[in-house]
Amino acid sequence: MNSLLRVCALTTALLVTGAIHADIVYLKNGKSMKGEVIRQDDNVVVLRVPFGEVTLKMSDVETIERQTPQEYKFELAKQALREEKYDSAVRILEELYIADRKSADLHRTLSNAYSMQARHYRELNRFVDARQTYEKLLKIDPHAERTSHHAAEAIEEILAQEKSGDALAASARDSMDQEKWAEALRIFEQYLAYTPDARTAAAPGMAICHVNLATEYAKAGRNLNAAAELEAAMRLDPTLADRFENIYAACALPAIMSNLNKADIVAAQVDLKRVLSFAPTNKNVLYVAGRVEEALNRRAGAADYYARALRTRVGNATPEFTSELRKRLEKELGISGTTWKIDTTFAELTGYATPLPGPAKTLDTENFTIIHFNDALAKEVSRRAESTRDKIMSDLGLKGWRGKAKVFLHRTQAEYTARTAQPEWTGGFSKFITEGTAVTALEIHSWQTSPRLLTSVLPHEITHLLVNSNLSEFNALPRSLHEGFAILMEPRYRQEYFLGFLRVRVKSESFIPLAELLSAKDYPRDPEFFYAEGYALLNYVSERSKDKSLQAITSLIKNAAPGKTGTELLRISGARSLDELETEWKAWILKQK
Repeated sequence: MNSLLRVCALTTALLVTGAIHADIVYLKNGKSMKGEVIRQDDNVVVLRVPFGEVTLKMSDVETIERQTPQEYKFELAKQALREEKYDSAVRILEELYIADRKSADLHRTLSNAYSMQARHYRELNRFVDARQTYEKLLKIDPHAERTSHHAAEAIEEILAQEKSGDALAASARDSMDQEKWAEALRIFEQYLAYTPDARTAAAPGMAICHVNLATEYAKAGRNLNAAAELEAAMRLDPTLADRFENIYAACALPAIMSNLNKADIVAAQVDLKRVLSFAPTNKNVLYVAGRVEEALNRRAGAADYYARALRTRVGNATPEFTSELRKRLEKELGISGTTWKIDTTFAELTGYATPLPGPAKTLDTENFTIIHFNDALAKEVSRRAESTRDKIMSDLGLKGWRGKAKVFLHRTQAEYTARTAQPEWTGGFSKFITEGTAVTALEIHSWQTSPRLLTSVLPHEITHLLVNSNLSEFNALPRSLHEGFAILMEPRYRQEYFLGFLRVRVKSESFIPLAELLSAKDYPRDPEFFYAEGYALLNYVSERSKDKSLQAITSLIKNAAPGKTGTELLRISGARSLDELETEWKAWILKQK
């Protein structure tokens, strides 16, 4: 029998969703349950609910009430309004209104929902959302004098509030023009406290301030302060990471080596853990990690770090072999005795941006084929790809794929988007073919000057390929968790960027409910929601697990089955219900710094 072949990409992964209509089963004990009746006989009724199936004895059932899809959605929307879940309510009502604009009841309910949602946004200082919601209210209800007058007045007031925020942003930029970096940061912080709308506009400027402060600290010989400022910059703007990774390593590593030379291994380990989390594939960082392992008499660990930096494999980690690896790496890094000059040039200045003339070239490694137009970039990508693949497999306890994955390094972003048909906000893209339960024809696409190519695009896309290679049922893992696992394997600055983004959203009550997150088939208008919530959920559940490890959550991959994700999350976390899990998860997000 021929196997079914499907071209699959993570951005088009399918999910199993809940029922499109609801049935209500009334029980003799006075309780009721909503879902879809998928089987009924003289003995049992089987009800499909959002995250599984419930089997009830017919002897316990009083009656069953059926609803049409439209009735069910309307009831869902009204229930969401009662629970003050305005985003969910409006989304459902807008969908229903498009299909039936003549319904007076639907029109009235949507109008009320817009009014309540807009007031809620104003209370949270979400000025842009409030203004846009009032504008939608006026559009569907322009002749209702009281409502229209109230909405028009509210819009005028909101525009004035937005101007106040704009003034803060302008003041911060003025301070930047005068190179008053600390002062600019203080004003940007005031702007962020004024409205959560400020984050997108303020973050790039704040990152620039941190970079310039880092430069000043480095010139003054205050390397640890410089490293901390660069960490702050990367948290705010992850696109800076490729450019500043070498400079960051140059600032952060000397203190670790100093502690190592003073035999203060504990301090060296603490600092190394943080630096490794920010630059896990940097050759200088891997070298220092190997030195720390040697100081702890962990020869195998030292050999593994040296080998990852050299793009080679560890055979038998004898003292002689480990010493040889270290010497080879020291020669490559230009280390001689106590002399060690870390390359602090920006990535763009190393020649990665210049394409070779003629057709693409290939570079093969054990698990990858790099298709490229730049030899220097291809060599660095090949080293990092192999090192990253090994680390992800080790961290998550996953098996590798069969054959080689092709990595296409297109010359320009335009070439990348034309080849992949991906939106411009993506930094990379992965795809593959499923044949039965096997995953083949694996590909990763990016372009030569993609801002996060080396530091986060590669681990992100390699994780996608490994996760899908370990799924027994391709459609079983929610898309948000696909993205969550990929972020888990990116550097720490990228994770902290998403947590910072998410804290602002939780405080402003702009949040995708857990049930919707797990069942969503499409990316929301703001895709960072998916990435941030998927990552934060997996991080939180791993911390709640018995052994508090990443491998505790890989059962979500290894045991994946349609409709079972919610049950598995509850099992791992020990939460009694999804509502409890969501409440405690959101509280955890607000506590993260």
